[in-house]
Amino acid sequence: MFKSRVFIVEYVCSITGAVIFTFYQDICSVF
Repeated sequence: MFKSRVFIVEYVCSITGAVIFTFYQDICSVF
């Protein structure tokens, strides 16, 4: 249970990081 929970947290964090990174690239391309 604990391991699966950690896996879910890492999965969500990786998705959030990818979204923020893409959003950051879009901002940089605008300026």
